[in-house]
Amino acid sequence: MASDGRNRIANPLSVLNRRHIKRRFSAFLPTLLALVSLPALSVSCLAGSYTSPHGPEPFYPRFLVSPMRDDIPYSPVGMGLVTSKAGFRIHPVTGRGDFHSGVDLGARLNQEVYNLLDGQVIRVGWRGALGYHVEVLHPYPYPGIRTICGHLNAFCVRPGEWVCRGRVLGYAGTTGRSTGVHVHYTVVKADTKELIDPMEYLMLVPKYVKALKTAQYQAAIAFYKQNAKKNLDKVKPLDLGDEEEEPKEEEKKSTSNKKEEPYEIP
Repeated sequence: MASDGRNRIANPLSVLNRRHIKRRFSAFLPTLLALVSLPALSVSCLAGSYTSPHGPEPFYPRFLVSPMRDDIPYSPVGMGLVTSKAGFRIHPVTGRGDFHSGVDLGARLNQEVYNLLDGQVIRVGWRGALGYHVEVLHPYPYPGIRTICGHLNAFCVRPGEWVCRGRVLGYAGTTGRSTGVHVHYTVVKADTKELIDPMEYLMLVPKYVKALKTAQYQAAIAFYKQNAKKNLDKVKPLDLGDEEEEPKEEEKKSTSNKKEEPYEIP
C-alpha cells in the first residue's frame, strides 16, 4: 500500500514539473529568437556604410576562408551544378538568341561564393545585368586572369584587398537580370580581354595552385603584393556587354513577377 501511495504522489508532481519547464522555456524563447536574428540585423546596419546609385550596397565584412584541397577542381560554389554553359544560347529572360560570357552555377540563397586562386579584388558592387558582383585579378598564370562572380546577394570584400584561395567573396543571390538564385562566373585574359571557357579554367586551377607553391612564384607574388596599389590603378574596366542597367520594355514584362530576395545573411 505504501508503494501505491508513492506512485499516486509522484504522478501529479511530474505533471507540475513539466508545466514549470514549459513555462520557463516559453519565457526564454523571445530572448533566443533575438540572439539568432542578430547577424541579420548587423547586415542591415553595415550595408548603410556604402552607397551606390541603387541605394545602400549589401557589404558584409566577414573574413572567412574554407580549406580547399589542391588536387580537386572546385567551382566558386564548391561542387556546383552548371545550369547554363558559356556561348550562344536562348536567353531565359528575353527569349532571344544571346551570347553568354560565362557559366551559371546553381546555388542556394546566401550560399558562400569562394575565390579559387590567389589574387587582388579590383572591382565590386553593382554591374548592370550581373547585379552585385566581385571581380578578382589573378597575376598567375602570367600575364593574369580576371574572374567575375555575378548576381550576388551580398559581398564581403573591397577593391584592393588581396584574397587567398578559399576566401569567401560574397553570397549567392538573384540580383540584376536573373530568373532565380545562381552565380554567374566569367573568366577573362587580363591582357587581351579574351574570354576563356570557365569549365576548362576550373580544370586547370589545381595545376596553377601547385605552381604557385614553388619558391620562384612565391617571390613573384610577393613582389606583386608590394605594388598592389599601383597595379590597381593600372587596371582598366572590362566591357563585356553586361553593364546595361535596365532591360528593354519587353524584358521588363517578363521579369515583373520576379520576387526580390533580401540580402540578409544567416
